Amino acid sequence: MKVEILGNVQDGGVPHLGCNCDVCSAAREDPRKQKYVGSLLIKENENEDSGTYLIDATPDIKYQIDGVVLDGVFLSHGHLGHIGGLPFFGTECLDTDHLPIYCTAEMRQFVMNNDPFRLMVDRNQIQLNKVNDEETVEIRGGEIEFRSVLHRYVNTDTTSFMITGQNKKLYYLTDIDEWTEEAEKTVKEADIAIVDGTFWNKKEIDRYEEVPHPTIEETMDKMEDWDTEIIFTHLNHTNPALREDTEERKELEERGFQIAQKGQEIEL
Repeated sequence: MKVEILGNVQDGGVPHLGCNCDVCSAAREDPRKQKYVGSLLIKENENEDSGTYLIDATPDIKYQIDGVVLDGVFLSHGHLGHIGGLPFFGTECLDTDHLPIYCTAEMRQFVMNNDPFRLMVDRNQIQLNKVNDEETVEIRGGEIEFRSVLHRYVNTDTTSFMITGQNKKLYYLTDIDEWTEEAEKTVKEADIAIVDGTFWNKKEIDRYEEVPHPTIEETMDKMEDWDTEIIFTHLNHTNPALREDTEERKELEERGFQIAQKGQEIEL
């Protein structure tokens, strides 16, 4: 099974609305410098009839899954960057037929209580499948297990995903408020973990307390000697590690960590 990284920045993307920093300004002037919101594509390796699954439907979805026929979509929670692309499966765009959507009970309730999401259910464009915490969904080439995590409650709970192939386990955790004992244990369980790297440190933005995430500095100090290969995703446009030529990026790579890259593939 292959996992392809489709994006590596947080919900607002790059360029970020209302920002005129050098990163966002350059992305507006040159589309090649745009960065897409974090998402994964999972596909069975070297099989023409393989299953293909998406984790999170981002606002950048029309750039991320060009020509791909999906067998299912897994939703982590109800924030903009993770469900903003869901309406693209509706009448105005792809008009899918009973596309399986895998989500928690609270996520399902949110979809059923809000249009335009509910309209896609009524029109049989999407089919909601409730999955409980620690429950596993069998897919072609492996399985995906839901793991609940601590994240700001706005409209739904939040889940992460343990993706198991024939040879390796990959843990995908894009959003968490702080490292809990259970989350750390799950990272250690995996061979590879793609984790929340929203901010480099707590001084990066003025309103950090409103949008808390474990910082990259904190995570590196905690996990530097762990056996799990750590890859950071969901970076904010302000994060210096997003730039290839910064001291922060150099330090991160010298310490054995990585930044997720669009198009990067990992075999499991």
